[in-house]
Amino acid sequence: MPKPPRFFITPDQVQGKQITVSGEDHRHIRTVLRKQPGDMLMLSDGQGTEYITRIIRSDRSGITAEITERSTREIRYPRITLGQGLPKSDKMDWIVQKATELGVAKIVPLMTERTIVKVKDEEKRIARWQRICREAAMQSARPDISQVGPITSFHDFVMTPAREPKTLLLLPWEEGTEPIKNVLRNNPEVQHIVAIIGPEGGLSEAEARSAEQQGFSTVSLGPSILRSETAAMAVLSMVVYEYL
Repeated sequence: MPKPPRFFITPDQVQGKQITVSGEDHRHIRTVLRKQPGDMLMLSDGQGTEYITRIIRSDRSGITAEITERSTREIRYPRITLGQGLPKSDKMDWIVQKATELGVAKIVPLMTERTIVKVKDEEKRIARWQRICREAAMQSARPDISQVGPITSFHDFVMTPAREPKTLLLLPWEEGTEPIKNVLRNNPEVQHIVAIIGPEGGLSEAEARSAEQQGFSTVSLGPSILRSETAAMAVLSMVVYEYL
């Protein structure tokens, strides 16, 4: 039996043993997928709780689905925060999408010394990236949705990283000598990873030294010089591989 289509809801949409769906998701379910009463939906609250439901009402005002099964999924690998130096053109859209598929918890766009792009309407840009996160989370069957923003300066980000217990701070840098795999394997109990990726042109030496002073470990991703978007995916993939 094929898996039912998957959508995200907010906790307030759950009323007892029923869930209501409206807005864009309602339109997609009813007019694009042509789902009818009796059809199944997978609904997730974006916080790890998932519901297998059966549609019991579908009309122009919305959809009501009855909960047939409830489950909770846990993220097995550490929570990941990605500080991403803003790249040119639409590369950030791609990074946001793929980082979400790989399980990142939060993406913080960074303005660095070598950032070229100018963000004119931050609110609209953040909203766009958040929509991409939601769509990617649905496509990859994640139980939660990555969060994006706000756009932050490199200095502010390294000065105020999440100081949670068992947090590992990583800075991939072309002059780093310690292989990232060694650092990850030496920290098997880590619960939160904060990683910074520079934009095109990388990070300046002053930025790298500033991060080191705040506890970030400069690490190597290998002998090749990677594009910003490639470096981000390499780090996330290594984290998933080591801790999954």
